Amino acid sequence: MSLMMAMMTRNPVSRFCFAVECPFLETRTNTRLTERNSQLQMKSAYELAMERLQKQAPEVKLTDAQRAKLGELDVLYKAKRAEREVFLRGEIAKAEARGDGEALESLQKQLAHDLRRIEEELETKKEKVRSGGK
Repeated sequence: MSLMMAMMTRNPVSRFCFAVECPFLETRTNTRLTERNSQLQMKSAYELAMERLQKQAPEVKLTDAQRAKLGELDVLYKAKRAEREVFLRGEIAKAEARGDGEALESLQKQLAHDLRRIEEELETKKEKVRSGGK
């Protein structure tokens, strides 16, 4: 029995059966409507943003060789960063001990610049590996 048929009859129960939750409608109709409602669930803003991102820039599958190369680059550049940071922090400590404010400021700027340059170099090489170049 469809919803329209139930509403046309003089059955007193049919007056209260306006929504999907009506237990008096046929089970087949309830199941169909419930399935359709589950497909129309609201999505969060995060899910919508991720769908848009996938359309704009689909996820790229990396090969095992590419993953290994990316791992090597991470280790290498982590070491470069640590080496530069240890050296310059030692120089900064010496400048502080001497009370040389000008050298201290210069060394701090150099540290920030070198760390930024190392990060940019790492990202450039990673992008090259991701795009397929060696």
